[in-house]
Amino acid sequence: MSQDREIVFLTQNIWGGVALWERRRTMLARLISEMRPGVIGLQEVHAQAARGDLGQAGELARLAGGYRAWFAPGRVAAGGECEGVALLCREDIEVIDHSLEALTLDRDDPFERDSQRVVLRAAIRQAGAVVDVLVTHLSLSRRARARTVRELVSFAARERQKSGSVGAVMMGDFNALPSEEAVCFLRASAGDARWVDAWMHTHPGKTGGTWPAGLPLRRIDYVFVQPGDGWTIARCERAPFSGSDHHGVAAWLRLGG
Repeated sequence: MSQDREIVFLTQNIWGGVALWERRRTMLARLISEMRPGVIGLQEVHAQAARGDLGQAGELARLAGGYRAWFAPGRVAAGGECEGVALLCREDIEVIDHSLEALTLDRDDPFERDSQRVVLRAAIRQAGAVVDVLVTHLSLSRRARARTVRELVSFAARERQKSGSVGAVMMGDFNALPSEEAVCFLRASAGDARWVDAWMHTHPGKTGGTWPAGLPLRRIDYVFVQPGDGWTIARCERAPFSGSDHHGVAAWLRLGG
């Protein structure tokens, strides 16, 4: 298997609105520099919407070196401060295009209210194959998660049809345990539409908690794979250290020949 057919995807909630960002930013940049994933999905990324900059995603891309960043704001405060998700792609990986979808919002749900959630997608080309990559951060509301995961699946299917991708990766902080309806819905899809939980696939029966980082009892961070022909999920591991309250999750994919 040639080296360019293997690609690593990392998801990481960076806890961007909490204190000691400069110190934690250094740890997160070191993690990226040491692992050198091809594509990184970030959640809880903070920025200033009024400036239109990439915020903390841009900072991590610069510190780690060799990455380009795309940021999508979700919740935007009156003063312009915003929180959202981001994709970092290594500079040697071709990014064909990217797109964004706002998930529906139920303002009567006390666990949702004004916490707008989004999904950011990029189509990349690796080893001659087009792959769709999506990152999201689902709601604290269980009811909202059950609703919006269906929107995620529909969005992914539409974008794959446009890009003609051979497979897809969806990653993020789902705020849901593996047994919850939202996660089960993803895994229950059949045929070419199936989403494989990379951790469950490579570590059957193991909990693999990701939160809280100090005592990770709950697995709420995921890398899901919609495999292309001949794809192999070679490995899936928790990140070896964290500059956040979440452990990141990395999946090593080998693309078909």
